[in-house]
Order: sequence, then C-alpha cells, then structure tokens
Amino acid sequence: MLVKSPSNADPIRDEELGALICDCLDLLLSTLPPQQANVVRAIDLEGAVPKSVADKHGLSLNEVTMHLALGRQGLKDRIGEMHMICRQHGVAGCGCQLNGDAKT
Repeated sequence: MLVKSPSNADPIRDEELGALICDCLDLLLSTLPPQQANVVRAIDLEGAVPKSVADKHGLSLNEVTMHLALGRQGLKDRIGEMHMICRQHGVAGCGCQLNGDAKT
C-alpha cells in the first residue's frame, strides 16, 4: 500500500503507518461479502484494472463495477461506524438529530 508523506518524514514511521492501515483495511475487507472484498482489494489496493479483475474472477465488467461500488460503500459505512461519523454531515460528533440518531 502506498502512503504519501512529506519528504522529511521518517521512513520507518511511514512503514509502521502503512502496516497499520493495511491491517485495518484487511479487517474491514473481511466484513464485506467475498466478491466485493476481492474486487476492492484487487483494484484499490493492488492496482489491477477492472477488465483484468473481470477476467480473473469470471465476471462481467458491469459486475466488477457493481461489486466495487458496493464494496467501497460498505467500507465507508464501516469506517463511519468505527468513528461515530454522522452519515448526514460527514463529521464526528455533529450532534444532529436527523432521523433519530444519525450516527451509527
């Protein structure tokens, strides 16, 4: 996984942060349906192109696009749940009362 940082950053610290992010993403990906997790991992983490993912997994390009969108949304929802992010406003601790408790 690529982690961008300022040019004066500590490379060891960057490796630790990258490992932490990878561990967190692996955990979150494991909560998705397998096909969504496979597609997100291949395209977003490994840099594969959708056509090659479709060929490898025996899917149409439309199916890959659908699994990618659903998988990304699933990750977004789970990250929001982990950090109590308001789904309506996209911030932590906004205190809104839309639809009851807008936070998850």
